[in-house]
Amino acid sequence: MRKILVGLILTVVVSFYVFPISFTFLPNAINSKILVGVFGILAFLLDGTRKNGIYFSQYTIFGAVLAGAFSVWCLFSITNTSNYNTIYADYIVSYATWLAGAYGVYAALHMAYEKVDLEIVTRYLALVGVYQCITAVLIDNYSSVQSFVDRYMDLDQDFLHRGNRMYGIGAALDPGGIRFATILVMIAHQFATNQNVRNNSLYQTSDLVAFAIITIIGSVISRTTSIGAALGIGYIIIALFRMRKGGFVTTKMVQRFFWFFLVMIGIILAAVYFYRSSETFKEYLRFGFEAFFNWVETGEFRTDSTDVLMSRMWIWPTDLHTWIFGKGTFGIYENNTDIGYCNFTLYCGLIGMLIFSVFFLYCHFSMAKKFREFTFTAWLLTALTFIVWVKVTTDIFFIDALLFCCVGDFEDESESVAEDTITQPTI
Repeated sequence: MRKILVGLILTVVVSFYVFPISFTFLPNAINSKILVGVFGILAFLLDGTRKNGIYFSQYTIFGAVLAGAFSVWCLFSITNTSNYNTIYADYIVSYATWLAGAYGVYAALHMAYEKVDLEIVTRYLALVGVYQCITAVLIDNYSSVQSFVDRYMDLDQDFLHRGNRMYGIGAALDPGGIRFATILVMIAHQFATNQNVRNNSLYQTSDLVAFAIITIIGSVISRTTSIGAALGIGYIIIALFRMRKGGFVTTKMVQRFFWFFLVMIGIILAAVYFYRSSETFKEYLRFGFEAFFNWVETGEFRTDSTDVLMSRMWIWPTDLHTWIFGKGTFGIYENNTDIGYCNFTLYCGLIGMLIFSVFFLYCHFSMAKKFREFTFTAWLLTALTFIVWVKVTTDIFFIDALLFCCVGDFEDESESVAEDTITQPTI
């Protein structure tokens, strides 16, 4: 019972970091990520006193340099054009906030686990994803749950209700979708590379069930989730078909392959059953996977929102100065577009977008030095970042900040706690 209670508390802490929410009884400037970040700063300082010094890893330092360079360039862009929209000019602050929150998550997990490694972090990310999906279903189907959430949590409910959009506790629209997509990539990485999962059918099943729940319900909350699902499924299939050196197929590989398809068939059959027997579930699937239903029924792989995005929102600069330096405007109300590439170019020019891109490339690929078999996952996270920018302006630094803090495969606990204590944050 104690383990279950501790697990629930830690799941909430991780959720407060990954899916930040504001509370109606607190000032708007204070959200759950900041609260976890304050705990992280206190824990970091306490660890520093215990170890007679405060240390920062090379990942944290160089990431801060790139985040600072991006902030300085954005500040130059908005000052140069006298459009003082500081949404990304203070990105270094967001970086520090995400990093403090990540260390808060690390410190909380470390109270329950002797070693906070990639497996522990990924397992709690999966739990958070499932928790958010179940919560969203409860909110959507039970008015008492919805009233409770709406009363105490500031989630812009009027907009969500007006658009009839499903939401969890902080998980909504594209920001929620990009986090679900990132979690799916991390689950796929664990399924494909972690020996504990490879050798345990229970772990394999739990990962696949979590993957399926987040894919289905997460896509109803935000169809951006499906991007991570596609990347994750591709990774899992590649891992299943991967041969050992010499081209030999082992018995374990056959068992994993068989178990994967057995679980997937069960999940598909369950989805078909609920699709036919539950009108609510049918509506969920038709909304979340609108493009696939349109493809089957009309032969066109499209959605109404994608049509609007592609036909009216590719807004580009009209002069060379804006192409290079930007003009300091950002967002749908100023630029008439949600597309990330357009907004970044209009805000800080191609130079600013290049700096921001290098920042994410560094964050993702630096983790390949810290974790075994992470290079392909780094490519997937990079692909996810740049694919999503076609739809909306966002980033996934939250996962990099968590990875900076947890114990790597090529270091021991003392090195990680000392060096990666305060690691990079971004929003």
